[in-house]
Amino acid sequence: MSAPDDDRIRAPHPRLRPYLGDYVGYDISGVPAGTHLGLPSGALTFIVTIGEPLRQVDAGRFDVLLAGLHLRPTRIRHNGTMAGIQINVSPFAPRALFALTAAELTHRTVGLDAVSRPLAAELHDRVNAAATWAERFAAIDAVLLRVLSDDASPRPEVGRAWAQIVRSRGRVPVGTLAEEVGWSRRHLSARFRAELGIGPKEAARVIRFDRARRMIAGSAGSTGRDESAGRADGAGNGASPTLAEVAAACGYADQSHLDRDFAAFAGTSPTAWLRSDPVAARGSSAELAAR
Repeated sequence: MSAPDDDRIRAPHPRLRPYLGDYVGYDISGVPAGTHLGLPSGALTFIVTIGEPLRQVDAGRFDVLLAGLHLRPTRIRHNGTMAGIQINVSPFAPRALFALTAAELTHRTVGLDAVSRPLAAELHDRVNAAATWAERFAAIDAVLLRVLSDDASPRPEVGRAWAQIVRSRGRVPVGTLAEEVGWSRRHLSARFRAELGIGPKEAARVIRFDRARRMIAGSAGSTGRDESAGRADGAGNGASPTLAEVAAACGYADQSHLDRDFAAFAGTSPTAWLRSDPVAARGSSAELAAR
């Protein structure tokens, strides 16, 4: 991986910030070719590739992709080198930018060309023609500002419920959410699922899991977990939290509860995930860019 630069991360234009996280440029190299697991999180993923397309197992090759909320891992093949710009986007961004609901993208990865071929081509061409990260980010701003619709909003009750799940880091009960928005649990779950493609309970589990996953990856570095010590860093020296401590910090009943959720969402254990996926062990693309 090339040396990190501060100019690889930039906030989007202010009008886009309600919908988009930071623009994160990544240029990863020096890892063995293999398969990277894209794990569930509370954000949809928008990627504009630089150079080679991104190859997802059973989904195809993409120059510009939009991946919806999902409850199972996606598998991305790579040759040890990956470059592009990744943006974590709100579940309400597809409405504002592409006239889609998040529910239409749940458990799916689509090329943006399937939504708008001219838009996808313009984004990819302008980003790949740019010479600097700043120019690439400016190109994304320009294209997305042109298609942004500020009038495409979900029901406010759904928006408030989602915001509370995120603020609580997945620890708010569905009954509490229903009381706060003034709906029954059944009605909230139905409207929430119609908009996001998953229910509020599933959303809370994903948010909680994603926090745990980030803690584990952040403390593991590139070494993987030490099985005997039960640490997330592989050192077993007290420098980083144990998996039991991660579980407690994220609201799991115990480490076995965390392990069950990890198996459900990642299809493997934290230990096996870190050992089998060198990209994951070194952090997500967003985390790598900041290193």
